[in-house]
Amino acid sequence: MLELAEPRLKIVTAISSSEHEEKVAGLLHSQGCNIIYRALNYQLLSTFLAQYQGELCVLYTDEFAAKADLDQLVNRFENHRFTQVAERFDQHQLVDQLLALSRPPLIHKVIRVKNLISIFGTPGSPGVSTITNHLAALKSAQIFTCAHSNLRPQTSSNVDKLLPSELGQKIAQIKDDLTFIDAGETISLTKTISDRRVSAHWLNQALTGSAKVIYVVPANENGMSYLADFVDDYKKVVNSPEIIFVLNKQRFDRSGQMVQRRFVELVGQSSSAQLPFDHRAAQLPNGAGSAKAFWRSSTFSRQIEKIGNQLH
Repeated sequence: MLELAEPRLKIVTAISSSEHEEKVAGLLHSQGCNIIYRALNYQLLSTFLAQYQGELCVLYTDEFAAKADLDQLVNRFENHRFTQVAERFDQHQLVDQLLALSRPPLIHKVIRVKNLISIFGTPGSPGVSTITNHLAALKSAQIFTCAHSNLRPQTSSNVDKLLPSELGQKIAQIKDDLTFIDAGETISLTKTISDRRVSAHWLNQALTGSAKVIYVVPANENGMSYLADFVDDYKKVVNSPEIIFVLNKQRFDRSGQMVQRRFVELVGQSSSAQLPFDHRAAQLPNGAGSAKAFWRSSTFSRQIEKIGNQLH
């Protein structure tokens, strides 16, 4: 017996054509389902829905009533599920729709941690871990990184290497300490949210748990191409966290200026920063001697501070 035949899915038809209704009823009966009510007109349907205690699936056709009346029903009875059935309906598609409705919805309320920031980057974008290290050192923060990630540069900050399955629990344990997630590379976060692979699970946890995200882009043509795709996709993320775009390893020759203009054009009004190319950036943050002097005085460090000032 199919899932849609389970008692939890109670079906009502609102189909004006008796011939059309018989086709739908025949399909449902062949799947072991029962129709608990067949509405003859809009008024009878409205009365039945108002009196029924529980959740129903209403199969209706657009000619059953005026569109305004049908829309009013849908808005009025939000606890019921309405599915339109075309005159020439696809049997397999209708069964699939009802199967989906028969499964209880997974309700997941996204709870963002105000002091959690995730740092993503484009594919092949060196610098995500280095920038994470510098920001963590500046803000005296801890770092979560994936245990399966490549060897990352050393830092004086506390680094917790986690399996993707452990990240959600660690996020739930964050209290007052500012925390950065070295999240890895991505272009399409909307695909990541629905992906079941382990690597996608890590990115998904980082995205849904963070109050802010930082997206690192290399200052070259590939970086701009990836950025264009990411920006377009990020607009589709529901309830997306605040984002800061970072142009990394920016040069100031003609080619670099063209990349800079393209970067500004793509990020628009979003917060952004531009980190110049500097081989000293990979030095251990908050180290001793010359490294500390570099931290205090370089253009790179001033831009890091600019980013850090936006992280509260």
